[in-house]
Amino acid sequence: MCAPFGHDASSAIALLQNAGYAAKALAGLSDVDALLDERVGALLLTEEALRHGDSGLTRALEAQEPWADLPILFLTAPRSRSASWQTEHVRFRLPSRATNVIVLERPIGAVSLVSAVASALRGRRKQYEIRDSIAAQKRAADKLDELVKERTRDLEQALLQLREEVAERERAEEQLRQAQKMEAVGQLTGGIAHDFNNMLTGVMGSLDIIRRRIDSGRLDDLDRFMTAASTSAQRAANLTQRLLAFSRRQSLDPRAIDVNGLVRSLEELMLRTIGESIVLRLALAERLNSAVADANQLESAILNLAINARDAMPDGGALTVETRAVQIEPGEQFEDRDLPAGAYIVITITDTGVGMSKETIKKVFDPFFTTKPIGQGTGLGLSMVYGFAKQSGGQAKVSSRVGQGTSVSLYLPSAGSSFVQAGAVQPVGQLIADGDGERVLIVEDEDAVRQVLREALNELGYRTEEAADGPAALRLLTSETRFDMMISDVGLPGMNGRQLADEARVARPSLPILFVTGYAENAEMRAGFLGANMSMITKPFTLETVAEKVRSMLAVDTPPASRTIDLDRAPRAD
Repeated sequence: MCAPFGHDASSAIALLQNAGYAAKALAGLSDVDALLDERVGALLLTEEALRHGDSGLTRALEAQEPWADLPILFLTAPRSRSASWQTEHVRFRLPSRATNVIVLERPIGAVSLVSAVASALRGRRKQYEIRDSIAAQKRAADKLDELVKERTRDLEQALLQLREEVAERERAEEQLRQAQKMEAVGQLTGGIAHDFNNMLTGVMGSLDIIRRRIDSGRLDDLDRFMTAASTSAQRAANLTQRLLAFSRRQSLDPRAIDVNGLVRSLEELMLRTIGESIVLRLALAERLNSAVADANQLESAILNLAINARDAMPDGGALTVETRAVQIEPGEQFEDRDLPAGAYIVITITDTGVGMSKETIKKVFDPFFTTKPIGQGTGLGLSMVYGFAKQSGGQAKVSSRVGQGTSVSLYLPSAGSSFVQAGAVQPVGQLIADGDGERVLIVEDEDAVRQVLREALNELGYRTEEAADGPAALRLLTSETRFDMMISDVGLPGMNGRQLADEARVARPSLPILFVTGYAENAEMRAGFLGANMSMITKPFTLETVAEKVRSMLAVDTPPASRTIDLDRAPRAD
């Protein structure tokens, strides 16, 4: 209580102590520390206490906690004005921070004073309860924050551990993939080495015998060894072609093919291949659109699948060749492999043979994987079929059950509504047409290949000029020398064969150009690689192949010969 004049302080203190309240008198409002004591529940203030200013009270009120608002009971002298005017007048005399004020007019009875103090203290008690509630909430919030931090640390630790486990799993998977890759490479190289050693033995052994017999003057019976060497070399060429097919790096000549016509043209050959104990059935769809593919490679793939089916039916059975059209919708999944949306022509070869297990089906497209005994298959047939289908923009699918047979389906892009008649399969028997002194420029960096091409063309009656690279060839092409044709390797050092052809066409726009390639990544699709009056053959090649291609390109008015298949060189099944 602050009542510095008269007996108000002592009287009020005695009255309040009798009512059970602890009370204390202040000498003045400058005792700010006393006002900030937490035990102070209210301030009983007389009007006379403000005569010397209220700065101490203002500082005390400003120093309160945010939750605190000290109750002030303000005792005033009686006024002649109305009670409302008196109350407002008194409030203006107090500091602006004094907002919790109860105005009491003297003289005031003991009951009224005690009642007012009790009311003020109840309000003060509420403030302390709010303070305690805020403190409890803060403690709860701090605890929750600590729990959140602790949980966050646990989660971060778990996430770090998970990342380490994922990284470890990725490392393990990468090691597994690398091991599988090396195993596949080992299987591939082992298979290549095995087969090529056999073929090279046939070539080198035959050549050695021929050389020894020529040196000794024994020229009789040389044809037998020459045929053996040629057969082994042709087998090596077929093996290389299948490897390129599996790797999807073979040179293809995709065109619109009448698939039904092609299958019918192969019917007689398939009948002779599968034997009399197997029934051949053709289930060809009517009005089937053309498929876009290389006709020669498609024939080889169908024959491979037919021979595989024959070998799966040692006791006889039925072989069905079916054609149909399918439409793959956008987003539609194709088995376990993706196939772009679009229209496809499907060729399915189904047998009633021994079938395959699920484990075998998983490996069926792997190169050099075969279920046949040693010496009866190289394991490249289905891998070649798979590579050909993928490179053609399609897919290959195998379904099989042990004891019930196998179906292999080739999905090839549809050419739409166009139809192309495939030529019938005819036996080889064409005569080689000789040249008539036409001049041919040979561009090849490999000496042995260049020599073979030169001798072959000279034997056929052509005159030749040679260049080992593009710049040397361009010097000849920009000279006055007449050239009727250019034969160029695709994989030349520096300027490649296709770049050389572009430069050559600047000097000689109508020059026919024949590309020779063993492997050229950019020459996979001939339609996008070749320009006007350009063609391509693959290494290794025969004299007949070179003669036919050169003659057909020089004689532009002569229609190209029909495609033929040598029945004695039908592809082996794997």
